[in-house]
Amino acid sequence: MHYRVGDFAVLTGVTVRALQHYDRVGLLKPSRTESGHRIYSEADRQRVRHILALRAVGMPLQRIADVLAATPSRLPEILNAQRASLEQARAGIDDAIRTLERLTPGEGAPSTESLLDRLATTVEMHGVLESMRGYFSEDAWTKWGEGYFIDWPSPAWRAVFRDVEAALDIDPASDRAQELLVRATTLWRAAIGSDSVLGRAVREGYGNAWNARDRWPRELQRRYAEFRIEAIGTFLGNAAMASWRRNGLIHTYTTGQRTSA
Repeated sequence: MHYRVGDFAVLTGVTVRALQHYDRVGLLKPSRTESGHRIYSEADRQRVRHILALRAVGMPLQRIADVLAATPSRLPEILNAQRASLEQARAGIDDAIRTLERLTPGEGAPSTESLLDRLATTVEMHGVLESMRGYFSEDAWTKWGEGYFIDWPSPAWRAVFRDVEAALDIDPASDRAQELLVRATTLWRAAIGSDSVLGRAVREGYGNAWNARDRWPRELQRRYAEFRIEAIGTFLGNAAMASWRRNGLIHTYTTGQRTSA
């Protein structure tokens, strides 16, 4: 059976303009009458079904002609490659959705510039998260790392960092130093709780990230540079040692004799 272009458009659900375009790009070449009118066959109808199916799975028109001309043995490879491409695109779309979800509007009606600034910051932090998650196990990242790094340093950590920086010159064994140690330790443990397995995984991941800090993303490097992080870490480590000595958990050695601190 044969169809004129209008009837064929109704039959296949494809517009006349689209059929004409398929003809121009060589995707669907109907026969023609002596007067030049397009005539479509049942084979053309089947080809349109295939074109629409490939379009439905995201195949660009430029590629469809090659797919239709491929041998049956090559089709599984082609379709698997298209599926992989779609999965990659879906991951990108999911990332974009998560980015927009994190863009919580501020109070009032924000200006275009401020909203775009927040979007830029959110996108930058998404890059930070994607970079940092590679240092952690999946469990440690899901339960701790993502929440920790999404706004690192959080307001609570910023307050601790500022207070420790102001106390770097005091004795790590002093009451003030021990108070700062308790604040930092409490904050560190807040998201981990009593899960010792998670705690070990977090410490391992954080150690991996810390050792690679010279390769951190630029946005995280900028935030890191706001504080004397290494000096803060050294101070808190010394405060922890002083605390352990105070509680008899370790001993010091002086002039060859062991004494309890």
